[in-house]
Amino acid sequence: MATALDGPVGAVADFHAALARGDNAAALSLLAEDVLIYESGGTENSRAEYASHHLKSDAAFSAAVPRMLISRTHGEQGDTAWVMSVENVEGTYRDRQIKSRSVETMLLRRVNGSWQIFHIHWSSADQR
Repeated sequence: MATALDGPVGAVADFHAALARGDNAAALSLLAEDVLIYESGGTENSRAEYASHHLKSDAAFSAAVPRMLISRTHGEQGDTAWVMSVENVEGTYRDRQIKSRSVETMLLRRVNGSWQIFHIHWSSADQR
């Protein structure tokens, strides 16, 4: 999948775009099999576990509630990279008004020339 962004930042953007359009297969293809996801005090320990638990609800939320990037830092060292983002998330999901600040850390590794996400940490706080 080609985007205007390259490298690890492009992989993160592709992941979010796939979620927002409900393309679960594309979103999963960007995750390493052993991805570790921390969200709201919970942990998912693999791509398969994420696919069977939170993927569908994350995709539905992403489709319904726009994200506005506030800041992003990123870097690479060898075949490892990090992308850290802060976003405002505002809209309506399941008849509920959402207005929050989201903080995201994604760690990626290069495998056969492509970037795969192997760790995600999502945290958010209500902004009302």
